[in-house]
Amino acid sequence: MELRHYLRILRKWLWLIILAGLIAGAASFYATSQMPNQYEATAKIMVGDSYQSLNPSTGQMATSSALAETYVQLVKTSLVLQGVIDELGLNTTPRALRLVVNANRIEGTQIIEIRVTDTNRERVALIANSVANQLSLLGPATSDAELVKRREFIQTQIDDLEGKIQGADQQIQELENSLDAATGVRETADKRAQLEQLRAQIASWQQQYTQYVNFITPQTPNRLSILEQAEKPATPFAPNLFLNVGLAILIGILLAAAVGFLIEYLDDTVKTKEDVSRVLALSTIGEIGTLRGKGDKLVTASDPRSANAEAYRILRTNISFSAVDKPLRTIMVTSATSSEGKSITAANLAVTMAQAGYRTILIDCDLRKPSQQKVFGVSNDLGLTNCLLSHENLNNFARPTRTDNLRLLTSGPLPPNPAELLGSRSMNELLATLQKDSDILIVDCPPVLAVADASILSRVSDGVLLIINSGQTRRESAVRAKEALEQAGARVLGVVINRVARDH
Repeated sequence: MELRHYLRILRKWLWLIILAGLIAGAASFYATSQMPNQYEATAKIMVGDSYQSLNPSTGQMATSSALAETYVQLVKTSLVLQGVIDELGLNTTPRALRLVVNANRIEGTQIIEIRVTDTNRERVALIANSVANQLSLLGPATSDAELVKRREFIQTQIDDLEGKIQGADQQIQELENSLDAATGVRETADKRAQLEQLRAQIASWQQQYTQYVNFITPQTPNRLSILEQAEKPATPFAPNLFLNVGLAILIGILLAAAVGFLIEYLDDTVKTKEDVSRVLALSTIGEIGTLRGKGDKLVTASDPRSANAEAYRILRTNISFSAVDKPLRTIMVTSATSSEGKSITAANLAVTMAQAGYRTILIDCDLRKPSQQKVFGVSNDLGLTNCLLSHENLNNFARPTRTDNLRLLTSGPLPPNPAELLGSRSMNELLATLQKDSDILIVDCPPVLAVADASILSRVSDGVLLIINSGQTRRESAVRAKEALEQAGARVLGVVINRVARDH
């Protein structure tokens, strides 16, 4: 499909798209305004204490991260939630509280994030902090008598190392000062060797010092500590009126557009000249708009300045271009099925031909359901059938009209055998006589698929116009009509699309 085709569909269903967007937006606005405000509070807990270490162990950090996932699962257990209910005196159950409490480990860290949503801004922070507190109570104790004793011993070692490092630093300073005063090579070398020994000793003591500091603050992979208390939120995070309404409008528009495209996809009718080209491989030589009202359908005579009258004149011009190589004396106008506007098209085409100075005769060959007498407002007592059966003077039946150069031969009384009459020798002789007495014959024929009359007449016509009612003629019917005409040896001049919408 071309972009133009998509735009045509959007224009066609624009009313539905706008209506759906407005309805969806209004419904969302009302629903959102009825929703209570939702508040969110967040507390954070650290698993393990490797972050306090100067040289944390990768293994301990991995263990803490794995333990964090376990603690995340513990957050929604009845053990923790019942503790929250008891601590805050909430009138609820662990099952109900579980719906507003969520926990997750922040990716790449040992930190657990506890999020609580509630309609009460005061209560939401209290619940988040209580959950963090109850979870921290599940962690191991971090101090006992043995831990205190070990810390005292390590602290003594740290103090001793600090004294040694300070003394060594002082000796290094003295050696560096005396190095400048050394006179002999041997004396200078000895002092430099002493400096290197002291520096190596200090490096060793500093390494021991770091280890002792790590020992005095032992790393516990599953220790829990509250990093951040939840605070009372200043504003609600939901519902977001603008977001909800905007999304609703967008969804409404997209759904309506999808419905429009689906209907167009399922619609198997011919609507545009692009459809004609794609389905029938024929050119469109005319596009006629819908004739409004129930008044005079001969717009070429009654309203010659109208858009539809101009469309019929364009059709006349296009037919003239088709007759450059082979003159068109007899033009048959038909359609695939009934009620597609072939008779109105034939009548207006005949008027435009006459207005252009051509001696024109319009023949109503639809001997089953004639309509030209209604279009021109004349009697149908005498017409084609009388002429064929009585062999009387043609002038007694082909009557003049209000348009100069145009005569009308109505169908006359309906015969019992239309196909035989139209295929008779008398019909061929009549057409030959009419051609001598005119410049062009316009023949209004029955629908192609309804009866065989059109196929019979197409053999004696110089060209055939296939009328298609936009949005009504099914593709299958149009294809079958074209095939039937081609099998009869007809020269299909092109397609006239009738009742075309203005946006096409």
